[in-house]
Amino acid sequence: MGERNTRRDVIKATAGVAGIGSLAGCSSLVGGGNAESIAIGSKQFTEQQILGYLAYHAIDENTEVEVVDEVGLGGTTTNFQALQEDEIDMYWEYTGTAWLTLPPQNDEVISDPQEIYNRVTAEFEEEHGITFLDRASFNNTYVLLANPDWQSETGIETMSEFASHLQDGNTDMTVVMNAEFQERSDGWPGLIEHYEMSDAASELNVRNVGSGLTYQVVGEGEAQVGMGFNTNPNIARYDLVALEDNNGFFPVYNPAPMIKQDTLESNSAVSQPLSDLVGTLSTETIRELNQRVSIDGEDASSVARDHLSSNDLI
Repeated sequence: MGERNTRRDVIKATAGVAGIGSLAGCSSLVGGGNAESIAIGSKQFTEQQILGYLAYHAIDENTEVEVVDEVGLGGTTTNFQALQEDEIDMYWEYTGTAWLTLPPQNDEVISDPQEIYNRVTAEFEEEHGITFLDRASFNNTYVLLANPDWQSETGIETMSEFASHLQDGNTDMTVVMNAEFQERSDGWPGLIEHYEMSDAASELNVRNVGSGLTYQVVGEGEAQVGMGFNTNPNIARYDLVALEDNNGFFPVYNPAPMIKQDTLESNSAVSQPLSDLVGTLSTETIRELNQRVSIDGEDASSVARDHLSSNDLI
């Protein structure tokens, strides 16, 4: 405990110096004029709420900055507009979402994690006065998920192997996905074209089911393959196998704290706690945290605090 307090005191001392040196840039001063308040937003789904509270508690426990809870504010557009209009100061955004969905909405798909991070950071700093702090390594992208028994029988581990399997005439199987994924150019149509399996895929039994049901349907053997999201806890729950996107079709969706540049300049000490945090967020870890909230029914804020405490970050 003493070691954590010493580390916290050092970071808080840094925060105080940063605040004193930039009073002219502060818009909402608290704590005797030593720091600016920072409102943290998030999207409404489980993973985003966990990320929001991880940032909230990391900053609250390690700096003198007053943190305002706006976790669960709304969707992507709501959070981004709130950031632009000074209603919040930061939220976690996924690099692929920022690159493909937020203005200026690029069309190019970038599958290299560092390249998309570098490019979206440079673009948002120039276009919006917003920057990204360090990104987490986990990638909340689309994946094709295989039933574990079927995967064990076929030995298929990659998208290319799946394509070859279909091209060899093995099309007597069921694939499940939601209606949006079946229609999106960055979903099923683009995927089967990218892996040159469009003709074979036309012979599959493709069924539409809700996003939340695909994991169960595949896990229980009612379908051999289905679409999903890489960090969903149901992957582990049903022991599903995510096929490797070995030819890089799907965009990369690494989350990173997206923060206004003037807020960061006034409160530079928030960077260190958040940088320490992202290093603890692997794919396996975020799936476990998501499961504790969405399946086990635990409170997102409590789960976030527990994770920080377990990693000596608070």
